[in-house]
Amino acid sequence: MKTKIPKILLIDDEPEFLAASHKMLQRFKYECIATEDADLGLRMLTDMDFDLVISDFLMPSMDGVQLLKAVHKLKPNLPVIIITAYGSIDRAVACMQAGAFDFIEKPFESDHFKIVIDKANSYTQLLNERDHLLEQLESRYQFENIIGKSDAMLRIFDMVASVAESDANILITGESGTGKELIARSIHTRSKRKTNPFVPVNCGAFPDNLFESEIFGYEKGAFTGANQRKIGLLEYANSGSFFLDEICELPIGIQSKLLRVLQDRELRRLGGHDLVHVDVRIISATNRNLQEFVAKGHLREDLYYRLNVINIHLPPLRERQEDIRLLASHFLNQGLEKTGKKNIEDFSADVLQIFDTYHWPGNVRELENVVERAIALTKSRFIEVSDLPIHLQKPVSDEPRFDEVTLQQAKRQAMDKVEKDFLLYLLRKHAGNVTHLAEEAGMTRRNLYRVL
Repeated sequence: MKTKIPKILLIDDEPEFLAASHKMLQRFKYECIATEDADLGLRMLTDMDFDLVISDFLMPSMDGVQLLKAVHKLKPNLPVIIITAYGSIDRAVACMQAGAFDFIEKPFESDHFKIVIDKANSYTQLLNERDHLLEQLESRYQFENIIGKSDAMLRIFDMVASVAESDANILITGESGTGKELIARSIHTRSKRKTNPFVPVNCGAFPDNLFESEIFGYEKGAFTGANQRKIGLLEYANSGSFFLDEICELPIGIQSKLLRVLQDRELRRLGGHDLVHVDVRIISATNRNLQEFVAKGHLREDLYYRLNVINIHLPPLRERQEDIRLLASHFLNQGLEKTGKKNIEDFSADVLQIFDTYHWPGNVRELENVVERAIALTKSRFIEVSDLPIHLQKPVSDEPRFDEVTLQQAKRQAMDKVEKDFLLYLLRKHAGNVTHLAEEAGMTRRNLYRVL
């Protein structure tokens, strides 16, 4: 982490000490604004940005505790260092309870003063980085970054916005690769729990004999090798969201214990006697028909109804025709930014036609992988059919296969073919002059290259 030079507000009603402290801070290469008036200092805080306040305790208009309360009302996270010539334990305790970052008695060594300031500066930077990361997370999962403009996805966005603020348990269903965890994270990020943990667990990732200890934790001596207490993932998710992916794989022996957590918000660690309170929101997901699992006795019926308070079903990509090109462009831009490649402009028309007609059994995840692979392999300005996996490189027929496409897909293929044929006619008309072609067609050269 690169250390930022702090901007400091210095307040002291003793002119000589104020001048000496100001000079010391300048010697440390800090940016500093000094004032003898505490009220003026508070007005400065409303008009200017500071990283730290350093103030005397005893001043004519207010004391250090009153100043601390006023500062934190204006800037809750701004660290304040209190200095005083009349130190006492009671005064120090009062300042720390009021939220002082540190309490320093006069006179003090300049080296100690610098150490305390640097610690306060590091604290401010950590808070700023945390807030920045939270903003990034929130941005990553807000709806404009969960890509989709189809009616089905717009309905899902509305539903996510509606349920995020509640604490109801949610079951997300849909084929593999449709983005179930992304939706779960979006729900968490938009909820009142967003500053607390989001803990994802794949129910099929643990052997049955390890699942209980990982999820519920264990006490020292619970089994051979349990040399100390371990907090389970459910406890770790306290006050946050607990995401159970592939809930159909949940071991039958664990289901009653999870049901207790859902009903009573309590759990008992493996080998323990005491009940531990946990406050978590359960979001689960599956690509299977859970009602069939209930009918076969693989999933408790009462647990199923506890998990399935609200159901969000994600459609497969083949049913989101309007989203395919949008997603492909998003993954292309994302991949170019990640790799630093600048020579790739877009997909060729044939590639886009393949994207439109392919059935995408792996859904959004498969499309992302195909685009990532093409970015790595292509040597052209446009991603071509030869850059795609072999199973996608079938010849593009001039006529749509009506047994393989929807009406909307057939319309798009026909429009693409008409557009390409017309532009080829104009190209022949202008004897291969692309500039004249672009002018008559009213298109940019970039779009012409993409279509042709």
